[in-house]
Amino acid sequence: MIRLESISKNFGDKTVLHNFSLEIGLGERHTLLGKSGCGKTTLLRLIAGFERVDAGKIFIAGEDVGDLPVEKRPVGFIFQNYALFPHKTVYDNIATGPRIRNVPEAEIEKRIDELLAVTHLTKLRDAWPERLSGGEAQRVAVARAIINQPKVLLLDEPLSALDPSLRQDLREELAEMQKTLGITFLFVTHDQEEAMSLSTRMSILHQGRIEQVGTPSQVYNTPVSPFVVEFLGETNKLEGIIERSEGSLLTISLGDAGNIRCQSEQSFSAGKPITCYIRPELMSIAPMEKSAETMNSLRAIVGDESFHGSHSRYALKLGNGQSITVPHKSAVAENGAQNYKKGRSVFICFPVQSVTLFTCDEVFQ
Repeated sequence: MIRLESISKNFGDKTVLHNFSLEIGLGERHTLLGKSGCGKTTLLRLIAGFERVDAGKIFIAGEDVGDLPVEKRPVGFIFQNYALFPHKTVYDNIATGPRIRNVPEAEIEKRIDELLAVTHLTKLRDAWPERLSGGEAQRVAVARAIINQPKVLLLDEPLSALDPSLRQDLREELAEMQKTLGITFLFVTHDQEEAMSLSTRMSILHQGRIEQVGTPSQVYNTPVSPFVVEFLGETNKLEGIIERSEGSLLTISLGDAGNIRCQSEQSFSAGKPITCYIRPELMSIAPMEKSAETMNSLRAIVGDESFHGSHSRYALKLGNGQSITVPHKSAVAENGAQNYKKGRSVFICFPVQSVTLFTCDEVFQ
């Protein structure tokens, strides 16, 4: 549905996008995720036609749209603040686009009634924007953007203006609307949880380039670069030296913290420095060592605890001085004391296959 070929964009002497290529399929909910300044909003504006590329081509449904003005491109655009007209009712806000295009009023009314049903706004047909909640205003913005039957809907931080308590419900509503309408949705967000819950696929951007494209689970569980693993979610980072390699099984020395084992299809030579990443949720705390071929155990000293309701998070120090954070389900003993007090010696356990490896050269690129 969308094909970007070798897109480059500069603002003055600053390169925002460099040789950027991406394909987004029909009916996807695709999210561009990255730090502020990585180029994701610029990319959305280029697709919409608000900015022009310096090099490269943009195709939508097989058509090169590079020379088309904004109003001729088959896209709808939703801004962060929704930009509803305060002097128009919900109905008239939605009707603005087709009226400009001289669509017959009877056809406009038919389309709007269908969209009001899909977006659960039928009872608010004649309401003024000032009466709408944040979630209702968002749904009006979606209906106004798609009444002109665009092939792609572009959404720039669509939930950022809303109260956090509303976001989960509205994520689900947006996903349901997209499924019903069958339109390709392209989101921009800096919110990782939002990106992973909304997307069928996502792209991680870094300094104007794509680091990785895939489903949320692929990107989270099998990151292809240190940037992705450190940017997306939480991770524990351990520095070590490869001690030996036996097929796909590696033994890594963490110095005074002990050894760990991990699996890798890559070939590594003994003595090479290596960086190990382990997601905190794949680690557990145990009062005694767990000896199993598929499990690593490292002795650690309990540090500070932070309470998060359903679980606590413990800062733990390994024998080599490195620190890690591990969640632990809150459990209270009969005398009211927490299981793990500060200064206690415990073991950190995590599966052999949970370790993601990168060489030090890759980490510092």
